[in-house]
Amino acid sequence: MNNEIITALELLKNTGVSIVDAARLVKNILDAKPIESKFSNVQYCAKVIDVGTKNIRNQEMSFSKGFKLYYEVKLQSLRPDSLRDIRILGRRLMRNCSRLSKLNFSEFKRCDCEKWLTSTFKTPSQFNKGRAMLHGLFQFAIRQEWCDKNPTKLIEKKRIVEKEITPLSLHEAQLLLNNATKSCSAAVGLLTLAGLRPNELRRIEWNDIDIQENSIKVRAQCSKTGGVRHIEICPALKRVLADSEKTNTKVCPKGWKQKWKIIRENSGFKGKWTQDVLRHTYASFHAKCFHDLPRLQLNMGHRDINLLRSRYVNMHQISETNAKKFFA
Repeated sequence: MNNEIITALELLKNTGVSIVDAARLVKNILDAKPIESKFSNVQYCAKVIDVGTKNIRNQEMSFSKGFKLYYEVKLQSLRPDSLRDIRILGRRLMRNCSRLSKLNFSEFKRCDCEKWLTSTFKTPSQFNKGRAMLHGLFQFAIRQEWCDKNPTKLIEKKRIVEKEITPLSLHEAQLLLNNATKSCSAAVGLLTLAGLRPNELRRIEWNDIDIQENSIKVRAQCSKTGGVRHIEICPALKRVLADSEKTNTKVCPKGWKQKWKIIRENSGFKGKWTQDVLRHTYASFHAKCFHDLPRLQLNMGHRDINLLRSRYVNMHQISETNAKKFFA
């Protein structure tokens, strides 16, 4: 017994806790132990200490501080567009309810996150983007041991009802190409005649285009999905690219955003431009001209061909004659 007391005193040395205090703490823990507990007394004490330690650690990280650390980590791996989305979504949440941004990660419940998302993001699309960002942030918090669970996992995504997008006519597509200056014609051509996404276009470089091989390489760093794909160059696009003026390494010239707006307005689309209409136009004309959805799927970079059938292909009022003229 004397040896145990000596060992206990040695363990408590410089802690400020006496052997009597230690005994009282253990007794208090065991007094709370359920009768039906399967743990031994030592196991139960260890469990309580473990849970208590995690709880104290969890209290040390607030949402706002954790978000800053999360963003700093993502700076090392994400593209500027993705970083911008995280920054904007996070700031909107914290600006909408500063009270919740001061909570610790361990204090959040599903209902807190759902109410926060609903009050901040008014459309189903925005809600789902906010939910995805919040989910990633809480997964990061779990890895940092700031909390033990992700409350956003229990939040259902909002159902998005896709509106039917009517493709441009052959005449409207031609107007855009005709109103593009030589420095912008390649960019307009890639949007119209290759179905590139706007963000992919901004990253494409002239080195990615091989006119001799009739191929455009969309590198992993450029694509939305992160995979590499090759898009065929049709005769019409080949002529546009050959006549274009190269002003830098990237296909998009400086000031592209403003120049593209002017081209649209000069073509009669002021105040009535539909997002992604050129990608839908390309898909619809391609399907009408070639009747080859697997080929179109490869060009578009879709993992699932069903997306083409359900959303992208709208061949209403497109004749085969015009479809052939579109690419030729």
